[in-house]
Amino acid sequence: MSAQLRGIVHSYLQVSTLEPSDYPIIPDGTQALFVSQYGTLISGGVTQALNLKLPAAGEYFGVRFYPGALRHLFRVDINEIGNCTVGGDFLPSPFVARLHEVIYQYSNFNSRAKICDQWLLRQLEQQPINAFDRALAVIYKSHGNINITQDLAAYVGVSSRHLSRIFQQHTGFSTKSFTQIIRFQHASRYLSEQPENSLQVALKTGYFDQSHLLKDFRVRLKDNLVPFFSRFMSDFYNRYPV
Repeated sequence: MSAQLRGIVHSYLQVSTLEPSDYPIIPDGTQALFVSQYGTLISGGVTQALNLKLPAAGEYFGVRFYPGALRHLFRVDINEIGNCTVGGDFLPSPFVARLHEVIYQYSNFNSRAKICDQWLLRQLEQQPINAFDRALAVIYKSHGNINITQDLAAYVGVSSRHLSRIFQQHTGFSTKSFTQIIRFQHASRYLSEQPENSLQVALKTGYFDQSHLLKDFRVRLKDNLVPFFSRFMSDFYNRYPV
């Protein structure tokens, strides 16, 4: 990946399947492009786990973006595609319509990633740090456990209502929803390390109590946490130190 895309592109990925299957989209605040031989789909942020259908055996390529990156690159309103996938024509880039054809001319993962690198670099515009960037850094540092009105909005220097509009445009979520997703991912990390201490994890990560934590997992993963939390814990959030 080009150094210029650090902080924009989280990772390129490739999945191989021997039969039709589901690929889980994790509630972690990121957005993604999913490319198959049939075309390109775009995923906005999700508040609950969402299964992407892989309709046939074969290889599937993808690009995962940090929160706010798609808006930075394409000036689109991510609030329009929350909790769903849409076609590539959502992005105002003519190349998206041909992206799958160009990528599948190559069988090598690195060659496919290079194609995306070149395309995204053409879209990249250097911009000064703004209110969204400053707020995002604070949310990561606090692991999503922060008072939005008293602390976050005051630090950024805008009203909480205006900050929420900014977050909806960049991530598809209100500021409150986004911070709750980051808190959820942080709790997932702790639970992967100490699954027997859910009460301690709940209190450490800003939940009211153990039942509050367990309810959040059931809502987001649509099931109990014990069999599922390691599968649904995003490696995106694991990049941030405890």
